[in-house]
Amino acid sequence: NKFRSVSVFLVSPTSSTEVDNRKKEQDDDHLLVRETVQAGRGHRDGRGERDQWTSTEHLKTKFDSRRPISTQVQALLERYRLECTGCDHDEAVAKINAFVEQARAEDAKREQQKVWRGRMVNSILILLIGGVIYFKTEIQGFLKKISDDGYRLGGASNSGETRSDMMKIHRERAAKAAEERSTAAAGAEPKLPPTWREQEEKEIWTRKQEKQFAKALHSFGGVPAKARYILIAEKVEGKSRCECLLHHKLLMLREKEAKEE
Repeated sequence: NKFRSVSVFLVSPTSSTEVDNRKKEQDDDHLLVRETVQAGRGHRDGRGERDQWTSTEHLKTKFDSRRPISTQVQALLERYRLECTGCDHDEAVAKINAFVEQARAEDAKREQQKVWRGRMVNSILILLIGGVIYFKTEIQGFLKKISDDGYRLGGASNSGETRSDMMKIHRERAAKAAEERSTAAAGAEPKLPPTWREQEEKEIWTRKQEKQFAKALHSFGGVPAKARYILIAEKVEGKSRCECLLHHKLLMLREKEAKEE
């Protein structure tokens, strides 16, 4: 209690006039604050409420918080001619990446198709070349058979006549050989070796070879004899230069004998 009295004694010297002035200043401050607050709030119907607090206009608007499309991504969209209405940055990037992947897949597919087309063309060419070679070989063999059998390209054939002539010649040769063997067995004197005419008369010449020989002889009639029969032999199938020479010699001899008769 002693200390309290001292404290009161130290504070109490303030006069009642000063206390009133301080209270008045406080009241003025409170009044100024209330006027300031009232001026900021404006007019209102109820205590502690504003028009903005009860308004629902802001609920009708939608705030887009997504990241906007950057300039670089927008340039890529225009470059690839892509439309991305209402997209944000991430959606635009995903669309561009999908387009690029699709383009790469289509390019790879086109390259693969190009390779397969090239292989197919090469296979077709190989088959065509093989077919041409095969048919060429078959045609050459067929033509050779025609030449050997004496067929004519016009469609008619004289194979029967040619075969009959050949069989007749073979029979004559067999008969002569049998006669020679029988003569030798009987102890007769052996015959002299056949002359070139006898050998040439035994030589077989088909009609086609005769035609080839006559045509070649007419074509190379002005060529020197040394080279003439070489050229003639090249045009006559299955005959050599000597055979063509002896055949021509035989024909000229027969013609001479016919004129003498």
